[in-house]
Amino acid sequence: MLNQGIKFLIFFFIFLQACTDESSMQIKINAITLKVITKSEMNKIYQKANDSLTLWTLNKLNSYGFEKGKFEYQLDSLFCINTLNNRIVACLLERVIVKESDNDGLIYFCGEKINDQWYFFKGPSIVIPRSMIEGHPIHSPLSYQQLHQIALKEVYSGYLKSNGEINEDWFTSQFEGPGWGNFNNQAGSDFLIKGKRFKTKKEFFEFMHLMVVKANWNSVNKDSIKQLPPKNNLP
Repeated sequence: MLNQGIKFLIFFFIFLQACTDESSMQIKINAITLKVITKSEMNKIYQKANDSLTLWTLNKLNSYGFEKGKFEYQLDSLFCINTLNNRIVACLLERVIVKESDNDGLIYFCGEKINDQWYFFKGPSIVIPRSMIEGHPIHSPLSYQQLHQIALKEVYSGYLKSNGEINEDWFTSQFEGPGWGNFNNQAGSDFLIKGKRFKTKKEFFEFMHLMVVKANWNSVNKDSIKQLPPKNNLP
């Protein structure tokens, strides 16, 4: 019990350290995921996610609302990855730069490895009233660091169990919750799966996630899609 308690304290200390020093955040955050993924692999996934965001912005995808002059976004440096190394939960830090605005936001940012390829998509949004930060000017956007600190509580708090282990139930709730359909009642999702029936939950939810990824591009003319340099091309 003593060793288990010490292990958790060290684990939690690393977690807090990652949140207080923005310049070294990525290196220390990777200490959390060292058991399931190497630092090099984690950095590659982070870069892929950032490249995807660049591609979405370049093509002005409607579902992401990346409107110049109204919003500024940054992908948070904290990535929560599951023990199977195939699901990630992070968030987009959203600064609203419209003068009359009095709030900013956090957007759940999810990634899943399907057939050896990482796909990224957004989840729910959280409105952050600036009034919750004592002394902060109501019409001045919060900094990315302030939004990161709020995300620790509002987005990432369920990542670890009380013993310091990764909480797989938390990932299940993000990727297989009610908003993604019901595996046991697949007929209820026929508007999407159109008669398909899946034998496993893995197949069912991977299909649903890929449908969201594809839907992001529905409003874009295929002939007009702008690409990143070849080494950065991503779904």
